[in-house]
Amino acid sequence: MSGEVLGSIFNQNGYSTAKMRAVWADENRLKVVCQVETALAYAMARAGNIPEDAYEQIKLRLVPENFDLTQLRLEAARSGHFLAGFVSYSQRLFDDDSGQYVHYGATSEDIEDTCYVMQLKQANEVIHNYLTKFGSVLYELTRKYKKTLTAAMAHRTYAAPATLGFKLAIHLNELDYLMRRLKEVGEFTFAGSLAGVEGLSTMLGDHYEQVEADFCQELDLSTPEMYWHTQRERFTEYCNVLTMISQLLGKLGRNLLVMNQTQVGEFRETYAKGRQGSTVIPTVEEPYMCEAIVNLATIIRNEMPLMYDTMQVTGEKDTTVWRDIYVVLPEMTMYLSGQLNYATVVLSKGYFDTQRMSKNFELDDGTMYSGAIMMALGKHIGRQNAHELLVRLRVESDVKGVLLKDLYYSDKEIAKYLSKGELDDIMSPGNILPHAVGKTDKILRLYRQRHSDEIE
Repeated sequence: MSGEVLGSIFNQNGYSTAKMRAVWADENRLKVVCQVETALAYAMARAGNIPEDAYEQIKLRLVPENFDLTQLRLEAARSGHFLAGFVSYSQRLFDDDSGQYVHYGATSEDIEDTCYVMQLKQANEVIHNYLTKFGSVLYELTRKYKKTLTAAMAHRTYAAPATLGFKLAIHLNELDYLMRRLKEVGEFTFAGSLAGVEGLSTMLGDHYEQVEADFCQELDLSTPEMYWHTQRERFTEYCNVLTMISQLLGKLGRNLLVMNQTQVGEFRETYAKGRQGSTVIPTVEEPYMCEAIVNLATIIRNEMPLMYDTMQVTGEKDTTVWRDIYVVLPEMTMYLSGQLNYATVVLSKGYFDTQRMSKNFELDDGTMYSGAIMMALGKHIGRQNAHELLVRLRVESDVKGVLLKDLYYSDKEIAKYLSKGELDDIMSPGNILPHAVGKTDKILRLYRQRHSDEIE
C-alpha cells in the first residue's frame, strides 16, 4: 500500500470514505473501460461499421472477470499506455477475429475521457448522497435553534444579538444554492466523447453523429454539441462547484472551532467509546474533526489551479494538461467525501451548549446595542452626531473602567431623547427575534421546497 494519505490503510479514512475510494479503484476503472469499449462496439455495429457478431462477442468477453489485473498491468507497462495495453491484452480473450474490433473507430482519448466522465458521474452520486445527509442534519439544527439567542460576531467581537438558527440558516442557504448549482453543471459535465483525434469523427463514417449519439445513450451520458478534447471547462466548472462546497464546509468548521475553544465553550465534538484526544493529556477532547474539515477545505482549494491549467490545451491533443485531470478528479472527490462525512458527523453527534451561549451573551457590556441606540438617537440629532456621541462614551468607558451600558443610562445627552424605558426596550435582545425567526423560516421554507424529497 502507498504511504500517501489516500492510499495508506492507516490514513485513508481520515481524508476520504470507502464509498468514494471504490469509485476510483482499479477494479472499477477496469469495469468502466469494458463498458465504454462495449458501448463503442454497439454503436459501430448499429451503424453497420463492424459485424453484429463481433459486437456480441465483445459484449460477452470484454468483462472484468476475464482480466488478470497483474497481467494487464504488465501489458500496460510494456505498451507505455494503459489503453494500448488493454486493447492488446483483450485480443487473447477471443477465439475469432472479433477482438480486432475492440477500440475500432475511437481514439484513446475518446475512451479515456468518457471513462473519466463515467467515474465522475458515479462520484457525483456519492457526493449527492453525502450532501443530502448533511443538508438534512443542518436543516433540523437550523429549525431547532431558530429562537436560541447568541451574539453575532464582527471581526471576532460582539456586534449585535442574533440567533444560532439564523447563523446556521446562512450556511443552509449557501448549501441550497451549491446543491442546485452542482445539479445544473452536472448536466453539461456528464457527456461522452467519440470524435477522433482531430475532432472530425472521420473514423465513424458518414453517420458519425448517430454513432456518437448511440454511444452516449448506451452509457446514459449526454451527447456533446462539439468535440471537447480541447474544451476542458466542463471539468473545471464542475470542480469549481465542488471547491465552493468545500469552502462552505471549511467556513462552518472554522466557526465551530471558535465555539469549541475553552474560553468560549459553546460547542464540542462528542467522543465515541475508545476515541482518544491526546496521548499526553488523557482527559482532553480535542476538536479534531472540525480541524479536519478546515484542513480538507485548504487541500481541495489548492487543487483547483490545476483545473484551470487543463484549459490551456495545445493543438488537438495534449496529454500535458490531461494528466492534471487524472490527478484532480479522483483526489478532489475523495477529499470532499471525507470532508462531508466529517461535517455530517460533527453536526449530528456534536453538542451546542445553549446554557454557555446564554452566559457568554451576558458578557456583553452594551456594545451589541450601540448600533440600535445610534439609529434611535439619529432620529433626533442625526446619525453621524449619534455615532460620535457613542464613540465618546466608548472611550470614556475604557478610560474610567465603567460599564458602557451604565453610561448609556447616565449620559445627559442621551437622556434628552431616550428615556430609561426606551433604552430598556432597545437593549432587550428579544427585539431581534421576529427578524431572526422570519429570515430563518424563509430559508427553511425554500430549502424544504427545493429539496423536499431529500430531507430525511
